[in-house]
Amino acid sequence: MENDKLLPVQMMQIISSTMMSVNILTIQRNLSAIAKEDAWISMILGIIIGVFSAILLYSLVRLNPGLDFAEIILHQGGNWVGRLLLIPITVYIIIDIGLSLKVFSFALKIFLLDRTPISVISLLLIIVIVSVVAKGITVIASVTDILYPFFLISLILLIAMSTLEFQKTNIMPIIYGNVPNILKGGLPAYGAISAFGSFSYVMKYVNEPKKVLKWFCIGFCISSILYILLTLATTLVFVPEFLQKLIFPTLFLSKAIEVGGSFFERLEAFMVLIWIPAVFTSVGVYTFASVKNLCKLFNIKPKLEKYVAYAHIPLLFAITQFTKSQIQVITFTDVSDSFAAVFGFGLVPLLLLLTIINRRRKAKNESKK
Repeated sequence: MENDKLLPVQMMQIISSTMMSVNILTIQRNLSAIAKEDAWISMILGIIIGVFSAILLYSLVRLNPGLDFAEIILHQGGNWVGRLLLIPITVYIIIDIGLSLKVFSFALKIFLLDRTPISVISLLLIIVIVSVVAKGITVIASVTDILYPFFLISLILLIAMSTLEFQKTNIMPIIYGNVPNILKGGLPAYGAISAFGSFSYVMKYVNEPKKVLKWFCIGFCISSILYILLTLATTLVFVPEFLQKLIFPTLFLSKAIEVGGSFFERLEAFMVLIWIPAVFTSVGVYTFASVKNLCKLFNIKPKLEKYVAYAHIPLLFAITQFTKSQIQVITFTDVSDSFAAVFGFGLVPLLLLLTIINRRRKAKNESKK
């Protein structure tokens, strides 16, 4: 894994896919319950918050060249304090991976594999993803390069076709008397897109780090625009009262499209298949980050990283079995996303401050010599 190398342009697909994973299937439900017809405005607010978070995280990574996020924590926090800071982020990522896999397993069972036990679906997903992760980030990125265009085009077509079902009255009145709820919805909206933070584990493998920013911004913008458009589309098609009752609004959006021809009779099943690349990339990169966290936390040698990856199979499977109902796993996912703000605006600024202090201290000591 340590010898993996990526091209700067590959960051675009990685960032975009990780942002548009499971959360884009469910976030509309949460936002409509909070902000009603103004859910799409809360989504815009969440993205604005995400921009500030991304600036902080990118600055942190740039000031610590050649280090991933786990290494930055240990380097700036020290051996003991650094490990104390690394423990919660390690636990958070592992739980988030398990919840994401369970959510997508439910989607596959409902819309595609209705006769297959959900435990079997979850286990197969885990085995396939972990097997690829064990081969390194280069393999993950290569698979993403192939699958990402199909996912992106299909998502754009879904939004375009849904315009046939738009009802403008569903978003009226705009903002009127709803500002507190819009602001309240900004936090879960930010949590939904916060997976862009995974780049902090990947950037050290890019062969030309100085060219990453452009592709990071493009990937971030693509996903952000699609989040806004999908939230707006689902609100325009379903009234907010009905939308907040749907577990997977984006997939039900494809089901609501009435287009002639037998090809479109199971459009939602086709969309689930198309979503596999995004889930693969997001869970794959997060599992890669989890492997790095555990290796640094327990001081495991790089040559043993693939075994740490395989150890995730029983661990993630246990997490997927902990949650039984759809509502329960969605609720846990919403809670997990809320912790993104704690890390994005708590841990990252702290590490950035420590980095600046340590750099100044080092420069001062060198000047004395």
